[in-house]
Amino acid sequence: MMQPHVGLVVFAGALLCSGTVGAQASYRNLDAGFPVRVEDAAVTERYALDLDLLNFRYDELSGLRTRYQYEPHVSYGILPRTEMWLRVAAFYRERTVTPRTGIAGIGFGGMYQLTQETLRLPAAAIASEAFIPTGPNALPASYSIKTLLTRSLSSTRIHLNASLASFASRAVPLGCKPLPTGYVCGGGSGGGVGTLPPLDGPCNIGAGSALPLSFSCVASATAPSGNNIALAAPTDLVTHAHWMVGVAADKTLALRSIVFVADFFAERFEGIGRKTDLTAELGGRRQLSPTVVLVGGVGRHFRGAGTSSFLVLGATYSRAVQGFWRRF
Repeated sequence: MMQPHVGLVVFAGALLCSGTVGAQASYRNLDAGFPVRVEDAAVTERYALDLDLLNFRYDELSGLRTRYQYEPHVSYGILPRTEMWLRVAAFYRERTVTPRTGIAGIGFGGMYQLTQETLRLPAAAIASEAFIPTGPNALPASYSIKTLLTRSLSSTRIHLNASLASFASRAVPLGCKPLPTGYVCGGGSGGGVGTLPPLDGPCNIGAGSALPLSFSCVASATAPSGNNIALAAPTDLVTHAHWMVGVAADKTLALRSIVFVADFFAERFEGIGRKTDLTAELGGRRQLSPTVVLVGGVGRHFRGAGTSSFLVLGATYSRAVQGFWRRF
């Protein structure tokens, strides 16, 4: 299995060994999760269609578990300084989890650039998304709103992101463990009701890449032995707030059409007794041709319910598409 740091070395080599591409700038437009969570305050150009159809992520979670994510993403510059997007979150998980593969949900949203950068003020944008989980036991939709700032310095750009979102989870009897058909309870556990945590790794619930509980961010469980086992039905749904604050810096190699970016962000899932999650990432974007951008990155989730490492690889295809709305 390819380790995240090995993937980064291969990606960096591909970036530096390729030739130049003149008069291209799409590689500088940072999108959330492509390759890092923190993005810039720039939107897709008007009438530009960006197809992120090769967006793959590999996670090494705690407990020697692995997970793959595939998230095709389509964005379009529908109005001046305004983009809309649609994405689909699919997953492939470890053998011990059921269901092992499927579509977690569909997200749609948009971003509006409030101000362009000036000598005194940074670029500012606001974004919002609704993510609708899928499947027979899907949780309610989650909603997010995010503010973005970008400031250019002499040798780098600094990006600040802050978001607030909702997320839902199921309240279950204390001492119970999740199964596809309900919850196994027993083993001498006490009564009462607790809240099932939404994730055990960097599953990106909320503004960045909302994934429902059906994505099975909770580790799989095996039924305990004993006569006091009971199959409990899922109980009430509870909704809480999720917030994220992150900062990033990028460095452009203009003659090679390359941008390298590093970020650090903290996120918190309120109301479930979980520590604040901390994650750091490093990635890059390379313009291969006037229409294709190569993307790659690695990250480390080093604080939260468990530690994990991950690798992101992908490519973006861009072209101009004008419809009947071009008159507006």
